[in-house]
Amino acid sequence: MASRIARLWQPGAPQTRSLLPDFWMAVVRSSTVGRARLPANCVKFEVDPRMSKHDVREYLEKVYQAPVRSVRTEVQMGEILWNSKTDYQYKKAMWKEEDKKYAYVFMEKNYKFVFPMELTFSESEEVREIEKHKEQMEKIGENSKFVNSDRGTDKDFSIDFE
Repeated sequence: MASRIARLWQPGAPQTRSLLPDFWMAVVRSSTVGRARLPANCVKFEVDPRMSKHDVREYLEKVYQAPVRSVRTEVQMGEILWNSKTDYQYKKAMWKEEDKKYAYVFMEKNYKFVFPMELTFSESEEVREIEKHKEQMEKIGENSKFVNSDRGTDKDFSIDFE
């Protein structure tokens, strides 16, 4: 699970060992109502397709010291794009998205997962960003006045053959 890249070490210096996983995991927001609702002690992750249940458990226990009770995985097939109905009939797909793998991690009974706060811009920052983009668009518009300015329509380029 850990990276196999040789670490830089100088003789006489202490050897520091760190865990650099080869895999990635991302917390996915799950539904709070309906059939897809998860219990309070369950967290849904989108994981690297190569990860096994054991890898997910080890990753969470070693890196985050999470009290993992059990792990269940699900592979969702990517969406298939068909060009026409006959393509579907003869199974000739034009495009297929990558499959996604999800891990449902159940923690101990007394554990309650709270989804992390999302980073959002404050209203003043958003207003500043919008004003900045408006100024940039005005500068672009000023340059368009000078494009092809040397081409006048008042000049007559007709040739007389007399």
